[in-house]
Amino acid sequence: MANKQISYTTRDFQNIRQELVNFVKAYYPELVQNVNDAAVFSVFLDLNAAVTDNLHYHIDRGIQETVLQYAQQSSSIYNIARTYGLKIPGQRPSVALVDFSIVVPADGAQENIKYCGILRRGSQVYGAGQVFETAGDIDFSKETNSEGFRNRTKTPIQNVNGITINYRITKREPVVNGITKVFRKTITTSESRPFLELFLPEKNVLGVTSVLLKDGLNYNNVPSVEEFLGLNNRWYEVDALAQDRIFVEDPTGSQSAAGKKVGKYLQTSDKFITEYTPQGFLKITFGGGSQSTDELLREFAINGTPLDLSKYSNNLSLGSTINPNTTLFVQYRIGGGLGTNLGTSVINQIGTINFAVNGPNPSINSSVINSMSCTNVTAAIGGANVPTVEEVRNLIGFNFSSQNRAVTINDYNAVLRKMPSQFGAPAKVAITEEDNKIKVKMLSFDDEGKLSSNISSSLKTNISNYLSNYRMINDYISVESAEVIDLKLEISVVLDSTQNQGSVVTNIVNTVDTFFSPLNRNMGENVYISELKRLIQSLNGILSISEINVFNLVGGQYSSNQTSQAYSDSATKQIGLINETLFATPSQIYQIRFPNKDITVSTLNLSTVNFS
Repeated sequence: MANKQISYTTRDFQNIRQELVNFVKAYYPELVQNVNDAAVFSVFLDLNAAVTDNLHYHIDRGIQETVLQYAQQSSSIYNIARTYGLKIPGQRPSVALVDFSIVVPADGAQENIKYCGILRRGSQVYGAGQVFETAGDIDFSKETNSEGFRNRTKTPIQNVNGITINYRITKREPVVNGITKVFRKTITTSESRPFLELFLPEKNVLGVTSVLLKDGLNYNNVPSVEEFLGLNNRWYEVDALAQDRIFVEDPTGSQSAAGKKVGKYLQTSDKFITEYTPQGFLKITFGGGSQSTDELLREFAINGTPLDLSKYSNNLSLGSTINPNTTLFVQYRIGGGLGTNLGTSVINQIGTINFAVNGPNPSINSSVINSMSCTNVTAAIGGANVPTVEEVRNLIGFNFSSQNRAVTINDYNAVLRKMPSQFGAPAKVAITEEDNKIKVKMLSFDDEGKLSSNISSSLKTNISNYLSNYRMINDYISVESAEVIDLKLEISVVLDSTQNQGSVVTNIVNTVDTFFSPLNRNMGENVYISELKRLIQSLNGILSISEINVFNLVGGQYSSNQTSQAYSDSATKQIGLINETLFATPSQIYQIRFPNKDITVSTLNLSTVNFS
């Protein structure tokens, strides 16, 4: 038996079965003489071949799911991302600039400053079924915002006699899509364990904004906004549990003239990490309870002599465990997604607000509060869905090469994709370098789900500030809008006379629309018309494609950007294809803004053609 061999390189059903047939004929010719399909022994051959083929398939799939380039299941991609240290973002919210207006009484030749109250952060406004919250406190008495930029205007309101009786005070401030919620969890003795994991109940969680842990189990009310923003009883989110220093706002520091807050590094063992599961839930993991060298020393140093061992050895503490008989409060935000991108003047309803007006007259205070109105002067843009499997696959490669610092172009791309979701996200990004100047050019989705060069100043500022923490010291970062180029396609096809013409034309339009969809296209990606022809040709009812003409639509409802490729007809702006290709610079992307009118299909039925 030791010399009896079979090929182990055969992996498909037919060849495996043939190997079994050859094996039986070679070693058991007197036992089995009939191996055709009608023979009983054929059942055993088929069964063995099928089992072997099935085992080969699952072995291949198992190995495939461990390789980044070939993994298909979202759980496999998430596990690989975790191995490479990539924190996958969830849905991202849109951001808009909103004019908040109130009417305050006049005090001589100016507004009565006593009635210019403060609209607290987290106040809500509505528009098109979407909820937005103010990103910070809005002080109507100040000429500038929290960053030191002037954003306040006032308009006198006069009576019939031309006397100014009131002033309309308007502040232009950013709002972010989403709703702030609080998750409460009592921690019993059985739940106080290392690496405690909690799952927030919603799937559209944007991120955790604050975590408090209070002694006791009987709390009827949630903590105040001030408590969530303070440092007492606070637990902090870190990138990894081994990290013990975080940069936080220093409440004792003074604010600079430009509105910048003073920050400081805080060393703490009260920390947690967050990550999204493949099912879309946000998981929170707390510390492992391992003690640091300082904590161990304090247990034995009964004489009270202080000694900071962090100066002499590494601190390998993985954070504290949550003490029993306590109550955990998790403040988080939900919302985001592509559907949160809205047009201008849509956000115009006041929701739940915290507006503090402390003038001497209570009735006037109420009148000022009730006078508040709002409208968004910019489109709400920046909202995006959860990254697809292919997007995560690319992010993993970028993140692994970046190592949490930005040296190359790919590093900047990877770092930018990890920006916290509450600050928004660009739809498409192109990053180039020129003489140590890092040029970040990006696009956003408009309220129709199409790409737009209209980027809010808030999003640009957020990206610039975020990248500045990772850049090399001699790099200068420039954040600008990229170019979206709108196209029109004229397609001529020959149809099969037996097919329904209307159905075939609809299928062609849908195929072209999907081919040019922003979700399937990257910045700087060339468009291969030959590939589009192949997709159209594969549709039922298409006999041949006569021609495809491509035009650049500019102005009006369309982008003002023009392709860098030469026109074959400057009057109609028909683009001259080069080897059936539309070439794009790194900061350009092609799209069809209105598929129903910008994709025209002319048909020819061969049954109507006469030959002479």
